[in-house]
Amino acid sequence: MAKRAPRKSAPETVGDDLGADDPGAGDVGADAAPSWRKVWPFLLALIVVVVAVVGILLSYLIRPAEERASEPAQVQYAINDFYTARNNVDYAEFRDHTCAADLNASDFPSEAEFAAENQKSLEANGRIVIPEISDVSVSGDRATATVHWQFDKKSDEKQTTNVVVLRENGNWKVCKA
Repeated sequence: MAKRAPRKSAPETVGDDLGADDPGAGDVGADAAPSWRKVWPFLLALIVVVVAVVGILLSYLIRPAEERASEPAQVQYAINDFYTARNNVDYAEFRDHTCAADLNASDFPSEAEFAAENQKSLEANGRIVIPEISDVSVSGDRATATVHWQFDKKSDEKQTTNVVVLRENGNWKVCKA
């Protein structure tokens, strides 16, 4: 009797166990892009973060640091600007950071007196260095603070000065009284 050739089976369908000997061959969706249902929570979180960052950046661009700062910080900025004007021998800035009562006082220095006095001090002592402004107390439109300072050429001679700062037309200004 003649031998018959083995019968060929019908091709397997997609749902069958394709390539059982080949690991990963049955993972049809493994390399496919994830579905939107799985990704949308991450996209939503990313959008929320981006919107928050843009909002923060816009607020920083629209409102200067001085306006975002607390009142004690604004007082410290005013004191720092006052002493920086002295260090830079900048009479206009010095006047801008001085209260009206001092500006109108008879002993307020002229521009020439201010320049001569501060230039002489800079040459002899160096710049004024303020490592700390402490004990800032704000009460309405009046504030006080303790300024710890020294000259950079005489850093071993540390000094402390109590400073009065007044709010005039929305800006803090250093004042003698």
